[in-house]
Amino acid sequence: LLASGLALVGFLVYPTAPPRLAGIGIVDTVSNGHVDLNRGLVSSLYNPYAAVPSMHIGYALIVAASLVRHSRRRLAQALAALYPLLVLIVVVATGNHFFLDAAAGALVAGLAAAVAALLTRRAAATKVTALPTQREALEPLERLAA
Repeated sequence: LLASGLALVGFLVYPTAPPRLAGIGIVDTVSNGHVDLNRGLVSSLYNPYAAVPSMHIGYALIVAASLVRHSRRRLAQALAALYPLLVLIVVVATGNHFFLDAAAGALVAGLAAAVAALLTRRAAATKVTALPTQREALEPLERLAA
């Protein structure tokens, strides 16, 4: 959520066309095929000027870090570690992002992770109480019914 919020600020403050729409000779592999993001219902959900930061990379890093940390299998961890690199190759090869867009996406993911860690530590330090059990939550209703 933090990464998405930070990215949204970037999209609004600095709207940037992806390489495929920048008029520099990179082929548009997205809209020239069977899927056209500029027509129909999907066009209302699609922002063609949201290339910086690349959240393809930001989300790939978040997913990879989660899998590396929580997976128990070494093969899963190794594949997860390679996932952001694969996403980087795909988004650059398809003209969706420049390498700088990807670096900005990685920065957003890193900032979001740092803020999340800070908030988590702060919550642990203040000893946030747990939610009541189902039984504890129903006690007031049972007293009223009695």
